[in-house]
Amino acid sequence: MKKQFSLKPISLFIFIVLALMGSCLQGFAQTTKQTIAILPFEMISSSQRPHIQKGALQMLHSRLLWKNHIEVVDKNTIQTHLNNMGQIDTDNTIERIANLTGCNYVLTGSITHFANAFSIDTKIYDIKNNKYLTFFEQSKIIDDVIPKLNIIAAKINKTVFKRETVIYENLVKKEKEKAMQWKRQNPEKLMPVFPQGEQPEKSSFWKIWEYL
Repeated sequence: MKKQFSLKPISLFIFIVLALMGSCLQGFAQTTKQTIAILPFEMISSSQRPHIQKGALQMLHSRLLWKNHIEVVDKNTIQTHLNNMGQIDTDNTIERIANLTGCNYVLTGSITHFANAFSIDTKIYDIKNNKYLTFFEQSKIIDDVIPKLNIIAAKINKTVFKRETVIYENLVKKEKEKAMQWKRQNPEKLMPVFPQGEQPEKSSFWKIWEYL
């Protein structure tokens, strides 16, 4: 009597191989994922504006979160750590938050209200390489502060995480158009094009990347 050939062992083998491959790929994705901790923004103003501070955190959290690439530390976790630290200087705060959360980056920022204008200043610290970048924007009205933070997030995504966004592409397009217009008006002078609020890399203490 002729024996029948069964596909069950082969199917089981293929299933096991595929499962192992999936586990390996998932493990690789986990090892390449990076984490950023966003500290509460400092509001420098004659009047308290908690909704702006809250909106800043929400904006940056949603814009910097990138599935399978960038994870943002939960804001409640950050606040708990800060409450336990008490009053310490900024450098120690950054170092301790990095150690407690195991994050790769720490972002700090401030919003200053002066002479009917708002200045938005942020720094993102690269913990492993002991360096940081600064980004800033200015707004003439309070309702424009959060949209300006959206622009800062786009610059961080592109410069730090190499992530393409429509907002950054539009910024570059506008700056190129300005540069071409400037070149036509001043053909004897040439300069590299950077989106507003950015400058080439500089270096000093902390190996500062300084985008002013």
